[in-house]
Amino acid sequence: MTTPAPSPTPAAVTAFLRGVDRRARLLARVQTGDAQAAQRALAVAHRVFASDASDWPMSQWPLQFWRLLLSVPAMGRHIAHPAAGPLPAIARLPPPARAAVLLHLVAGLDESDAAAALGISIPAYHERIRNALPRDALGQPDLDVWRAWSAAVKRSLEALPDVAPAAADTVAKQQTPHTSLFSRRLRWLWLGVLLCALALAATFLLEPALRAHLHDWQTHVRVEALPPANPPRARFDPMDPALQPDRALLEDPATLMQAQRLPLLAWLAAEAVLPVSAQTPTVITAMPTTDAALAARAQAWERLSPMARAQARAAWAEWQTLPAAERDQLRETANRFDALPALQQQALRARFLQQPFEAQRGWHLGPRLGRAWPRIAPLFAFVDPRERSALLQLLHAASDGELDLLARLAQTTPPQSRAALRRALLTQPPTQRAAWLQGQLQPPLTLATARAPGCHAQPEVRSRNARISGTRSSCLSSST
Repeated sequence: MTTPAPSPTPAAVTAFLRGVDRRARLLARVQTGDAQAAQRALAVAHRVFASDASDWPMSQWPLQFWRLLLSVPAMGRHIAHPAAGPLPAIARLPPPARAAVLLHLVAGLDESDAAAALGISIPAYHERIRNALPRDALGQPDLDVWRAWSAAVKRSLEALPDVAPAAADTVAKQQTPHTSLFSRRLRWLWLGVLLCALALAATFLLEPALRAHLHDWQTHVRVEALPPANPPRARFDPMDPALQPDRALLEDPATLMQAQRLPLLAWLAAEAVLPVSAQTPTVITAMPTTDAALAARAQAWERLSPMARAQARAAWAEWQTLPAAERDQLRETANRFDALPALQQQALRARFLQQPFEAQRGWHLGPRLGRAWPRIAPLFAFVDPRERSALLQLLHAASDGELDLLARLAQTTPPQSRAALRRALLTQPPTQRAAWLQGQLQPPLTLATARAPGCHAQPEVRSRNARISGTRSSCLSSST
């Protein structure tokens, strides 16, 4: 428990008020502009400070005293004749700026305590000081004026006589009730000490038998055996297959193998390159995976490199995005491909690898989108990762006619407009998507395009010019 700080004595309060008396008289005289008003303000501040000094630690006394003195109403009025009192240059300032300057030059407070005494922030206090100073030729605060004010304050303080604060009697009167209250509390404290001493003596004067009986009663402990603990419902096993995050692909290794061959199977299914003689083997239904088999697969999975596991997860995720009908088609294609001799399988893989890189990337989307990918790739090659899932669903659900329209848009849409086109495409309802795509291919004919230079040339000339330049003219594109 923290011991409360002792209350300050009347002598300490009197000594503090005596120490700040000369500065307080000068500050009050300059801030009020009137000697009698300054004396009354000091009397009020002394009286309030003496009564409340016990509520603050002594380190806060300077801040609280100047705050109380500046809170007197007479300290905030304008001075009618500033030249009649001390420090006339400072007395001409407005009351807020005058108080800020006096707290630093006269009271000797630093910027943090001065700002706290005024109830403002430190930047606001700095602004008051800057506004109080006149400007030099460069428009900056004149520091020579500040030095002159500081010298004038020093001379005024030295010229003031030493007068003891008139609040010494007030301090004694304010402390008297506290002293009598302390005396009453001290008497009750001594009474409590006496009662404790009597109780301690009575304890030693008790009969030995009574003391023994009291000791047995106080030290008696009831001992009772606890029931046996119930066995735990489960224990943590780091090798438990149920805790494996890749449990889904480990339970279906056949599907994982097909997913890892997705680009090849999609190309085989779309291009129909399998020989006709290749018959579909009988599919054997897989037996449910046992815990032991799953645990063995999990251990083998953990022995793979992080790169291999990441590639397997990516292939599994691509397989899951395909429609169910395409997955069934790829399973059938895989069975037919596995029934071929090894040489034919190797030849088909070599034909697949001869395709350009972009074409091979397209087969990751399945047989249907893989065939259309070279035509629509410019429109969907670089997409926002947040839009990828929605665009994949849209492309899988798109009809063949919509894919053809997208292929035409991929050739006519400039690169800087493709992102906006994709975002607008995602907002279209499925029933209106084809009409919207058709509308993007037929921009409205304007008067400028109808009268473009060279539009009245012969069709043969326009066609020849287009072949030479490698591009289509605006006139031809608007006519198609």
